[in-house]
Amino acid sequence: MYRSLLLILLAFLLFSCNKKSDSIVEEKYVASIGHEKLYEKELMQAIGTYADATDSAKLADKYIDGWLTERVMYNEAMKLMTDTAEISKKIMQYRRQIYSHEYCNKYIYSNVNMNITEKEITEYYDKHLNDYVINTTYVKAHYMTIPPQITRYYEIYDKLRKSDLDSEQELADYCDGPDKNVYFVKDWVELSDFIKLINYNSTIEPHELKYKNTLDYIRDTLHYLVKIDDYIIPGDLLPIELAKPQIIQIIMNKRRHDKYIQSKKELLNKYKSDGTITIANQ
Repeated sequence: MYRSLLLILLAFLLFSCNKKSDSIVEEKYVASIGHEKLYEKELMQAIGTYADATDSAKLADKYIDGWLTERVMYNEAMKLMTDTAEISKKIMQYRRQIYSHEYCNKYIYSNVNMNITEKEITEYYDKHLNDYVINTTYVKAHYMTIPPQITRYYEIYDKLRKSDLDSEQELADYCDGPDKNVYFVKDWVELSDFIKLINYNSTIEPHELKYKNTLDYIRDTLHYLVKIDDYIIPGDLLPIELAKPQIIQIIMNKRRHDKYIQSKKELLNKYKSDGTITIANQ
């Protein structure tokens, strides 16, 4: 519907963004209904910046269609609906909710202390261990890649097997050259993601990790030598370092909630004391 216009508009805007002009240009609009206009600037802010002009045009097309639909529906409703008392009530309720939400964010939650200590995180974790039983597998590991042409690689493989996550500098020095590379995954990562990372074209069952902690395979143009240094399997506890972001959010939400309850009580008491609030039969 608007595709040709939008492709031209987007191309013009992308070109004009790279030019500076001191002249005053009247703001252009891409659609209007009655006295209301949808300006180019608003449209571009709504759809964002995309490299592909066709995709941008589709998004713009969709946004304009939604913008117009919302307004024609409103116009028709205003013509046909005469009993608007219930709608006015809903608007007032929504208005109160928005103001209350903004008031809480600016004047109540802004005063909440959001500094969470390591002690608080640990105490929460220890009290809620049952909430952190995992149902997936996580690993820590390191691995080396060498050219497949190296046939006598057993010295390299033995070096890897005898190393651990603390051997980063040692292996970095050992792999100092164009033919060998070493990588360390010291943070817990899901086993499925690690398998993709090392380009392993098979699966590893959690129970296999008890006796299978090294891998030796060739994939495409690289020979992979992998050692899984540590693992946790379904039924184990999620390590506290992985649970930490969630725990911080929980503690912060509780502080906000407690502050809200406190402020609510104080405001109710204030309005009751000055007579603004009256409750029948009390």
